[in-house]
Amino acid sequence: MFMLRIAHMSRAMAKAVRQVAPYLNLLVFVCLAFLLLASAADVELAYSAVIIQVLLGGFIGGVTNRIAITMLFERRWYLPGSGVLLKEHYRIIHSLARTVESHLINSEMIQEELRKLLQPVKIEKAEKILNSLIDEFRDDVMEYLRSDKVRNEITGGLRSNLGFLGKFLNVTGIKEYEEMTDTILAELGSRLSGFKISRQMLAKTIQRIGTLEDFLFMPRNEILMKHYATEKSLVQLLFEKINIREMVVDRLSTYEPAQVRDIIEENIRAHLVWLEVFGVLLGMLFTGGLLLIMGAFSR
Repeated sequence: MFMLRIAHMSRAMAKAVRQVAPYLNLLVFVCLAFLLLASAADVELAYSAVIIQVLLGGFIGGVTNRIAITMLFERRWYLPGSGVLLKEHYRIIHSLARTVESHLINSEMIQEELRKLLQPVKIEKAEKILNSLIDEFRDDVMEYLRSDKVRNEITGGLRSNLGFLGKFLNVTGIKEYEEMTDTILAELGSRLSGFKISRQMLAKTIQRIGTLEDFLFMPRNEILMKHYATEKSLVQLLFEKINIREMVVDRLSTYEPAQVRDIIEENIRAHLVWLEVFGVLLGMLFTGGLLLIMGAFSR
């Protein structure tokens, strides 16, 4: 309960700081100007000289940090070296890509997450999921088989591959190519309409290639060795083809420098408010501390 209250207080304080921060420098400047005018008018205020110096230190600290933040995001002719995020566009992109690859997304981390996700699946559950997928796409496949494109391809294949026998059957009228095509399509449709994956089929598949985890992570996979002549696991093959750093660089390179700057600014702008606040507070604190030290030594 106590920690929850502290968390609420921290959020409330952060919200208050974000609301006050844009006006903090102005407030310090107004107070400083008031004291300077009072001093110029020979109006005596207690400790006015010390307060003026403390406020001046805070104002300088806040303005300096504000200028530094502006130089980071904006290019201004009167601020040499400003527009860092715009000028260092490509270097920032490559730095972000290295960070993503090293600390956020890399092959080792993804493989670890995949292993966590691949919990043993019961055959009954796998059977239900796969058959529901087949039912979902069955009508689409049936419609595709009935299309003129498939019919023409099958008929063309029969003409090309049956040779003399096909020509003989077609010419004599025993079995024309179109009729053969109808027979093939009818048989395919019949088999597809009643096709279901059984537990026996799944059990045989698992017995042959192992579990899904085995298929993805185990080296010397029978299927991969047969078709790709490699002893590496499927995951190893995939990650050899995936260059995460290159993917990030390619993606970010499509953005204009101003867009990259805006992305970074959007994510850190709220935190930069604290720099302005601390610039004012630390400027006042250091100035006050310095005055105390000087006063102690002057006695």
